[in-house]
Amino acid sequence: MADVFTSPAETEAQRAAARAEAFEYVCNRCSLCCRDKVIQVNPYEIARLARQAGLSTGAFVARYTEDGAGARLTRREDGTCSFLGPEGCGVHPDRPLVCRIYPLGRHVSADGTERWSHLAPHPETKGVYGVNGTIGAYVAAQGALPYMQATDEYAAWLRRAYDAVGEAGEAAGDGPSASELLDMDSVIAARCRETGVEEPLDTEARKALHLAILAEWLDEIEGGA
Repeated sequence: MADVFTSPAETEAQRAAARAEAFEYVCNRCSLCCRDKVIQVNPYEIARLARQAGLSTGAFVARYTEDGAGARLTRREDGTCSFLGPEGCGVHPDRPLVCRIYPLGRHVSADGTERWSHLAPHPETKGVYGVNGTIGAYVAAQGALPYMQATDEYAAWLRRAYDAVGEAGEAAGDGPSASELLDMDSVIAARCRETGVEEPLDTEARKALHLAILAEWLDEIEGGA
């Protein structure tokens, strides 16, 4: 059966409809959502967190992600997020997407269509739920839109990479590993040394350059194949 093509206009219409669902949530900083949660991160989120911590992305991954793999933030032995402090989230301005959209979950299909799930509240939560807004208004107010875009962009690259080089995530021979490719600071530093161009400082510009470099790498792999 032929693949069903979803046009950009159809995708945007579907996403707008999904985000029009009635929803409201007011956080009252009980921090109960910062316990026993798996916090997934991508290179953009790592770059934001690393900059706040004064670390390179590679150093941040080694120190603050599980097994130094760069996929999930570490937790303490009691299950709390490593960045939870006495006054709440210690990285709130740069918190990852899953934290920004809580208590919602976002699920995106390969064709770009989107659905939202609702996480069960902690029995003692002080958060207040309602229906006097929409999902779209909520995620926008949480500053989630740039994070959603970055998530979609890196997910699209990963799908393309798996198709090109297999689920092992590595090219044949002596090519770079997935972890090396996804280390934003190292990849950008290497490219700028090669080209003699000054590194961009803005995180959005760095993300765009990183994705462009990753796309070029896949172009070479696919061209060779």
